[in-house]
Amino acid sequence: MEVHHHSHHPKKWKEYITEFLMLFLAVSLGFFAENLREQQIEKHREISYLKNVHDDLQLDLNTINTVLSQNTIRLRVMDTLFQAIKSNTITSEDVYYYTRNLALRATFESSHVGLDQIKSAGGLRMVKNEEITSGIQKYERTLDAIEKLENLRERTLEQARFKMATVFDPMIAYELQINQAETGVMRFKRPQKSDPILQKNRQAVNELLNLISFGLNTNRYLNTGLNKQKLILLSLDSAIIREYGDKFH
Repeated sequence: MEVHHHSHHPKKWKEYITEFLMLFLAVSLGFFAENLREQQIEKHREISYLKNVHDDLQLDLNTINTVLSQNTIRLRVMDTLFQAIKSNTITSEDVYYYTRNLALRATFESSHVGLDQIKSAGGLRMVKNEEITSGIQKYERTLDAIEKLENLRERTLEQARFKMATVFDPMIAYELQINQAETGVMRFKRPQKSDPILQKNRQAVNELLNLISFGLNTNRYLNTGLNKQKLILLSLDSAIIREYGDKFH
């Protein structure tokens, strides 16, 4: 019985090259597709995070305007108080009314959703626009400066509130508390009648007035810082809108 063996023809070198190129092309295309997908995901995150930063800035802008307004009103009220002291027209009821209200303060609390997301995602590396990255860095630096000033003011006004405990008649202080409004710059109502607080302990009242004055004087520096913050905010938000505004929707 005759057995026929199939002859095996070796592949030509061109066939090996073709197979190699096809394999290389398939791997490369897979790599590029995966890389493109990751870039698209990261770009989507970038747009989403910057949209949140934009929303935060809009909230911050409203808060800054509110705090600036309240700080300015309190400075004007303090001027009224000290004009009354200077002209010797101040009454004991005035002392309660002005000092209790001026011990209040408006605090700027920034919204941090977008900035916190960017930080948790690895910092600003995903944001390619240098105007935006530098704007975010400036914005955070001024936030820190404003927080330090607010902490300084709070420590001084806290001492003023402690001083009230030594000079205020407890029944009048209680009357102020139960009759106060929920909101407003001057939310404590003037008492209809009070004890002669100026005559009883003028030195302690003077200390209280100084603490109020020192604390609220910080509002002048805070307003300067907040106006600077506002300019940085508007510039940063404009850069974000120019770069991403058409992609937010």
